[in-house]
Amino acid sequence: MNDYELLRIIDFIERSRAFFGRSIHGVDPDADWLIVSYLIRAHLKGERVGISDLIRASDLPYGTANRRIQRMISEGMVTKESTEGSKRFDLAPTEALRRQFQSFSQQIKVLIAQTLGMRSDADRADDYFFGDPRAKIAEMLPPPMLRGNHATEAIGPNLRFLFHDDNYFASLRNLWTDIRASAGKGADFAMAPLPHLYETLVRNAAREVSEFDVVTANIPWVPELISKEFVTPVEEFEALTDLRSFHPALWDCASWDGRQAGVPLYVTVEALAARTDLFEAAKLPFPRTPSDVLSAARRLHDPKRGLGGVAWNGARGTPIASAFMFFLGDHHGTVVSPLAETGNVSATAREGLRWRAMLESSEAKDALGFMRELLEVSPSDVLTFDGDRTMYEFMSGKTAMAYVWSMRAARFEFDLSSRVRGRVKYLPHPNVRGMRQSVPVGGFILAIPSNLPRDRAALAAQAVSWMTSFGSRISHLQNGLPLVPEFSVGSDVEFDATSPIVSFVKKQARDNLLDTSMRPAIPVYHWIEEILGEEIHDALSGHTDDATALERANSRIQTFLDRME
Repeated sequence: MNDYELLRIIDFIERSRAFFGRSIHGVDPDADWLIVSYLIRAHLKGERVGISDLIRASDLPYGTANRRIQRMISEGMVTKESTEGSKRFDLAPTEALRRQFQSFSQQIKVLIAQTLGMRSDADRADDYFFGDPRAKIAEMLPPPMLRGNHATEAIGPNLRFLFHDDNYFASLRNLWTDIRASAGKGADFAMAPLPHLYETLVRNAAREVSEFDVVTANIPWVPELISKEFVTPVEEFEALTDLRSFHPALWDCASWDGRQAGVPLYVTVEALAARTDLFEAAKLPFPRTPSDVLSAARRLHDPKRGLGGVAWNGARGTPIASAFMFFLGDHHGTVVSPLAETGNVSATAREGLRWRAMLESSEAKDALGFMRELLEVSPSDVLTFDGDRTMYEFMSGKTAMAYVWSMRAARFEFDLSSRVRGRVKYLPHPNVRGMRQSVPVGGFILAIPSNLPRDRAALAAQAVSWMTSFGSRISHLQNGLPLVPEFSVGSDVEFDATSPIVSFVKKQARDNLLDTSMRPAIPVYHWIEEILGEEIHDALSGHTDDATALERANSRIQTFLDRME
């Protein structure tokens, strides 16, 4: 059960209790409920609670309320948290109380499902989602032919999905498993972070029959999926032939060697997020070059106040590999280059080319040098940061800037616990020339495994068609799915077309500043990423020097490039 489900449970109980208070005259409020629910709600929203706040919430006389709260503190239900630099202290629910309230809420969730009588799996609270009761879910649901009949456990389609473990895909899962929908259950969805997602795709491709009907793949993996025939090309499915709603550049992200691996579900860009209030207070211009980033970060970096200059993805593996490739692009370098005199090589015609690793170039050395300087103005443990950690660090107000994917950046505006809401400026990646600043593009496609039986594949194609259709995307957009994915399958917040992150991405697209070239679209991309994730991290963590790291990475990558010939 996530935070938004808990908030909905609290709201549901409070609304139902209000009927009792209005209908039965002379009854006293339940002070324990008022105190506990106020504390839990504030904790979920990241709000501070003083003892006077809690006394007012209890609806009891001051002295009685104070004694009740002190008793709850002594019984280990409420804890006192000191406020830095102040004699004031805040009150918060203890871990034990949070755990007990979670258990209570799950029981309420099960009771509601049983009362509605729509699901045979009502006793298994994790198999379905408690959506916003005020949302119009009917217009967001998949067609009846794609839904499993979980109300009677009759044999239905029972589609199985392999999704990336992020807020957008969590929202899609929640939509299918909403308590009112009976469209699916949690067990139908496998959620995996990037490294595990790749490994699961490879293992699934080796099976005689696919475990999944629909799989998700990271856009850089498209060439490998096609070259190794892990997926069935889109062209073989009539249900996926209507491409009119896709921008050609977006569609090409899922293409390689003239074949379409899948259908793009969403595209995200990496931006530099900057705190407007901190930049204005320091009278700093927003960065346009890597040097500007370092200068601003040095001015704002203040570890004694708990503020880092900039957060970025420095964890070993995929995070630091992607960061290096993007910073290399900012320095106008590239990881690999085709040997043939082909000019611009399109994503659809790369088969048969010979490639050369380019990591001993001056641009590669400058990019790694930039990352080394970033360490001085970043949180001390930045070399452990993945995308989620970077997002949380900035969202909680602990850094002045952050390199962050736009899909995660949506949470700066809509997450209940965000401390930077309304104070973020989104910038394209600063580059060494300070001109034509672009943003790296990432995202995911939906694909159909090649080892799926024909009848299942046809049904899977219908599911992919629905999830990526223009009408479905518009409905999800209006109901908050792309912007506040994990938290909503309905209208937790009203979609605002003027949201800063939406406006930023639209402007970058309109100005043709979406860059798909910073990560090489070739079948050995996974190995390039793995090698960079090791060598670059070794250099920045002090296990080797920069020159040795780049030389080793260049040699190891060239070995894989030579195998492609």
